[in-house]
Amino acid sequence: MSVPRLGGAEVLRLSSDELPAPAVGQVRVRVLAAGVSYGDILLRAGVIPGGPKRPFTPGYDLVGVVDRAGPGTRAPEPGRRVVALVRSGGYAEYALVAADRLVALPDGVDPVEASALALNYFIAQQMLHRVAGVRRGGTVLVHGASGGVGTAFLELAALAGVTVHGTCSAARAEQVRALGGHPVDRTEDFLRVVRGLPGGAVDAVFDPIGGRHFLRSYRAVRRGGVMVGFGQNAALRGNRRDLLTGAQGFLGGIVLPKLVPDGRRTLFYSAWSLEKSHPAAYRQDLATVLDLLREGRVSPRVGRTMPLDEVADAHRAMESAAVSGKIVLVPAA
Repeated sequence: MSVPRLGGAEVLRLSSDELPAPAVGQVRVRVLAAGVSYGDILLRAGVIPGGPKRPFTPGYDLVGVVDRAGPGTRAPEPGRRVVALVRSGGYAEYALVAADRLVALPDGVDPVEASALALNYFIAQQMLHRVAGVRRGGTVLVHGASGGVGTAFLELAALAGVTVHGTCSAARAEQVRALGGHPVDRTEDFLRVVRGLPGGAVDAVFDPIGGRHFLRSYRAVRRGGVMVGFGQNAALRGNRRDLLTGAQGFLGGIVLPKLVPDGRRTLFYSAWSLEKSHPAAYRQDLATVLDLLREGRVSPRVGRTMPLDEVADAHRAMESAAVSGKIVLVPAA
């Protein structure tokens, strides 16, 4: 599956290539499941700066079986089930993955459930603990709390003894409440809600919306706290990029507050940047959330499984919020 040009879901194209041979340091993985994320949609539309050169195969996560290792490469033996987070390439029947990105799939864990967990819970785990460093007894605000990453925040925060206030639609309020969160109707002024809390602020805000929303989220943070941006959803309007909104998010919501230090931090989370400063974090954090799944301590929601050749419909379903829960692509057996 490839993206030959930027645009809407219609640009996605099935492609057929010869089975690639892995090079030194690579492993060929037969893909069992690959998650669809909103980041894939932003990448397809060209909203995320520095995306892969076109044509490219989307897909930030994959679960599969080791098929073959490159010459002299230390890797799990063929037949072992593995999980990997990658910059691109998940939407495929076979993928070439760097050997050091493969993490063992625990015995007894379903590949589709693992795919529903891998990216969302990994980034929520990193933002909550490594980036924001929220401690037990802390309070945070999560925007989009009923979405895939939002649900991950709710479950991981509950395990860590952290209180979550989460914005969502009225229709999804009970879903947030059932996971231990305090729903905030997205039509309400969330700043007014936060200012009514003890202390009038929260320890951290996690915001995937971007644009001017970043700055409003920053105003909800207490001194010593942090606003973490992890998306620019507002920079995509229909199938068109809104570069001005994207610039407003980074400059007005991330950079500007740094110019007037007031004891609060702002940053834009990137798993790839964090990996550079904390090389061991990738394997540790992915293994941690997979173990939580194996132990039954988290329950990622699988909204729908779809064949790989229906990926365009999968993107449309995600864009229209027609599916509650993670959409997972399953290549033909």
